[in-house]
Amino acid sequence: MNDNFYDLSLADKTKISTFGLTVLRDSLLPQLTDGDNNILYWAGKKLARQFFVANEADLPLFFEQAGWGLLTHKKNKGNQQIFTLSGPIIATRLKLSKEADFKLECGFLAETIQNQTKVLSEAFLDNANERKGVVTLIVQFDTKDYVNPDLYKQLTPLEILHADTISEEN
Repeated sequence: MNDNFYDLSLADKTKISTFGLTVLRDSLLPQLTDGDNNILYWAGKKLARQFFVANEADLPLFFEQAGWGLLTHKKNKGNQQIFTLSGPIIATRLKLSKEADFKLECGFLAETIQNQTKVLSEAFLDNANERKGVVTLIVQFDTKDYVNPDLYKQLTPLEILHADTISEEN
């Protein structure tokens, strides 16, 4: 993959509808995986290592840029971080399919939080509210279970491009 994948993709100003994303996520992938979308969780974790968002404040912007929706950190509760994911793409996906899953987003979120905090983390869908077009994602972690840094190669933080940066480069 091109080293400038993120930069080049964001530089393309072509506007697309949600149709392309929903066709891939909620029609094609379930067919390819024969309905077992657990692989998407691991794909999300892999993407989080490839596109390492080192700053928690940049996570919502990355989600928006990836077309995954509007990520909001709601609160910390014990050994959990609670997020909501909303926006037009989420509302559409929930209307299109009762089985719309968010395993890719959960995997990405879990791995990102794990890489930021250095403690073992996992994420799961807690609630999907079709009427409001919002899903709740919970990242659960164990502050006593540190990740062995020798098992992971050093991740290079992604330099998140903000709207003003993108327009200046073009």
